[in-house]
Amino acid sequence: MAINTLYLDGGVLKSANKAYNSQNPRNIRLENFFQKAIFQLLQNKLHNSKYSLKFHPYKYKYFVMKSKEIGSFLKGRYFNLMIRRIIGLNKYKLNYEIRKFGPGCYTLLNDEEKEEPGVDFAIDFSKSNNLIGGYTAYLTESKELLTLNPMPNTLSFVDRKESIMKYIKYLTHQNKWPVVQVAGVIYGR
Repeated sequence: MAINTLYLDGGVLKSANKAYNSQNPRNIRLENFFQKAIFQLLQNKLHNSKYSLKFHPYKYKYFVMKSKEIGSFLKGRYFNLMIRRIIGLNKYKLNYEIRKFGPGCYTLLNDEEKEEPGVDFAIDFSKSNNLIGGYTAYLTESKELLTLNPMPNTLSFVDRKESIMKYIKYLTHQNKWPVVQVAGVIYGR
């Protein structure tokens, strides 16, 4: 079993659902999500894998890769259990990418690509949480709602309604480590 057994407990999942639904926007971060040995194995693999550049000067700059193990996990019963018990979705579709943000990487808000509302998720495989930049900011046209800083071995869910936008802050050259995440959107209601 790969995930922390704490997150298989019905009472813990019920509490996580309650915490998720009490936030505005609805969100939760599960710390120590994977068992330590499994996390370190996956973290090393993702940090040492070959990535390709995803770049548009007015929209984004970061690196992406594919992994069969990550794809199998996201389609497996444990991740499905998290979605059903914490978010409350029984039927859904899922889009994701494995991404690496090194120095100079970012995403920008833009009018061309409006994202369909959904529940964003991120599994963080970063090696440090002391980064300058690299955080995900959620906002409306009038105010910032939530900032998610990179934090190793966490799973985050954020309900992004139609009026909520997001971007990932430019990662400065002062950082020793990149931000590595499996991030995506869960669609369905």
